[in-house]
Amino acid sequence: MVSINSRCSHRDFWAIANTQDEDGWAKLGLVGGHIKNQASFDARNYDYDKLSSLFEAIDLFEIKRDKTIISVRKKSKK
Repeated sequence: MVSINSRCSHRDFWAIANTQDEDGWAKLGLVGGHIKNQASFDARNYDYDKLSSLFEAIDLFEIKRDKTIISVRKKSKK
């Protein structure tokens, strides 16, 4: 079985890179819009009801919540 990381991460890294701010954070709404513009995509195809749940399941990303805004960025290698 292919892991969720390998199925999603390349597309997601690309979407974040195209919507991120100077600190590497990208608003999840912009990331989702970018992904949908590039391919037919629905988080439910991966058994997640929301895009935020999908990103939380992929251990390659950091998640930041600020009231109603969710941002994501690639985890830095330590």
